[in-house]
Amino acid sequence: MIFDMAAVINMIRPTLAKNFREYVSLHIIPYFKSKMSDNTQRLDAVWDTYPDDNLKALTQQKRGNGARIKVGDGSTPIPRHEWNTSFLKNEDNKKELFAFISKELSATKVNGRLLLTTHLETVLSNKDIDLSSLEPCNHAEADTRIMLHLAHAAEQGHTIAYVRTVDSDVVVLTIHYFHTFGLSELWVGFGCGKYYRDIPVHTICSSLGPAKSQALPLFHSLTGCDTTSQFFGCGKKTAWAAWASLPNLTDTLIELTQYPHRFTLESGYMTIIERFIVIMYSKGCGAKSVNEARHHLFTTGQKTLDNIPPTQASLYQHVKRALIQASFYWSQALAVQQNIPNFSEWGWNKDSRNKWQPLWTTLSDASQACSILLHCGCTKACTGRCKCKRAGVKCTTLCKCEGGCLNNNCDEDN
Repeated sequence: MIFDMAAVINMIRPTLAKNFREYVSLHIIPYFKSKMSDNTQRLDAVWDTYPDDNLKALTQQKRGNGARIKVGDGSTPIPRHEWNTSFLKNEDNKKELFAFISKELSATKVNGRLLLTTHLETVLSNKDIDLSSLEPCNHAEADTRIMLHLAHAAEQGHTIAYVRTVDSDVVVLTIHYFHTFGLSELWVGFGCGKYYRDIPVHTICSSLGPAKSQALPLFHSLTGCDTTSQFFGCGKKTAWAAWASLPNLTDTLIELTQYPHRFTLESGYMTIIERFIVIMYSKGCGAKSVNEARHHLFTTGQKTLDNIPPTQASLYQHVKRALIQASFYWSQALAVQQNIPNFSEWGWNKDSRNKWQPLWTTLSDASQACSILLHCGCTKACTGRCKCKRAGVKCTTLCKCEGGCLNNNCDEDN
């Protein structure tokens, strides 16, 4: 059994514990035992680390920042009522808490079971075991480190595994790597409360087939994950339907996962991805490029400005951000030491506070050219109540008159 501990800590509130040491003995250990069966032989507690230079800093900033409370030796009174609303929103609090609980767990006998717990780059154990294939590990995220621990468990002879998480990234990665592990069964306990469900990864992999399972991580990062944005108005179901109608997208995703440096603006990969995005926004649009689709969908009145595809320049940066997540972080999940390229080469740049922010586009600010977006619905002379004429601008191809009207000829007549 492998636990995504950041999820566990958020789920298990300290309702009984008076201090942090009691939180481990009265809440964490009983939770582990409640999940165990007679056949459970091993427990892995996998923690996130929080390096200063990471792509999830933006997500963490959006969650807010709580007051700093030191954990110390565990005797500090625990903030019961501010657990989720304040304490866990402070990154320094979580770093210290995770390290403290990890050390406490490594000294715990859980009904004679083997217990491994990550601690920064190392792994602690309550029994003697070879950990050379697990440490030192530089993974920042628990989602990839969980894959590393699954592979280790399979190497040690385990054939059935269970992962507890609330992170959809973990579900995607277990599907992607299932055939690599060599397990007979892999279950993911996903969600919490009334939304909890057990996901049979082995069954899903059998249904999807090896090609789609291999392409899934890049599909997931391309359509929205923790470090990439979702396309406005296009959820995962819409994206999945678009993938089904464009079969050659699968090979593109697989090849880019393996060879991300082959991706360029002029490559055939970009052409296929553009067509995929167009289908997501409009199944009936025959445009091959997003720029063509934007013009067609907006000028024909089928979509508002907020509901058309992104520009090619913006999409290009978005795909690069998807690639650094899927083709570098996730594709190296089974490597103890990950080799990650410079973020600035993959759709990111640093702001004035030296924090990484998405490079949304290389185009100039649209507000400088907003007047050209004004268009009228006139079918005749474009005089009198014409929106363009009243605003003092010429009609363009965005207008229903397509610019061939009196409004554009008035200067010539004068």
